[in-house]
Amino acid sequence: MKNIILGIGNNILTDDGIGIYIVNQLKSDFVDVEMITTSNSGFGLVDQIVDYDRAIFIDSILTGRNEIGDVNVYFTNDFSNHIPFSIHSTDLISALKISKIYGMNIPKEIYLLAIEIKDNFTFNEGFSDEIDVMKESIYNNVKVSVCDILKC
Repeated sequence: MKNIILGIGNNILTDDGIGIYIVNQLKSDFVDVEMITTSNSGFGLVDQIVDYDRAIFIDSILTGRNEIGDVNVYFTNDFSNHIPFSIHSTDLISALKISKIYGMNIPKEIYLLAIEIKDNFTFNEGFSDEIDVMKESIYNNVKVSVCDILKC
């Protein structure tokens, strides 16, 4: 099975870079899995996963409903009733739906690992204090989730 893991984020928006940090750490643990880091969204992400069997997205999320540092696993159908958050760009869920309609060869299995963060609005190249002290435990929790998905 051909797998890809994508770390998504922006390293200059405080905690938003946690997905990129995690994937850079995972590269030494999963040498037989394609891994990339990106700040793309929507169709830019879909382009990265074409012709793979399984895709795992690792990104930050700011809901205020979970504890900072929590790692939650979502599936695309968890967002079946979502409302796109921007009228200026296409979000990932909408891009995936459109790609399926047009017959693009996107993965049958798509996982979204979302890490609850504190701040993704402040311009800062480091993490918030809360995420910074937890980044290794977050990495370990994500690694366990990835192993569960890949059946390590």
